[in-house]
Amino acid sequence: MWRIRRRRREQRAGQRAADAALTRAHLARAAAESCRPEVTHLAARLRQLRHQNHFAESIRAAMEGGR
Repeated sequence: MWRIRRRRREQRAGQRAADAALTRAHLARAAAESCRPEVTHLAARLRQLRHQNHFAESIRAAMEGGR
């Protein structure tokens, strides 16, 4: 049997740009996923601080006569 050799076409500029964008998107997603535990921890801490601040404001308002 005869083997058919296919010529590889050179990538066009648009294809190279699309491949580069896809690579950047993959890298950005990997970076975001690697930071996720840190972000989750920080969000929980901010939530806790917001709750404490709200509680302190409620106590302050009660002590000042409900202003």
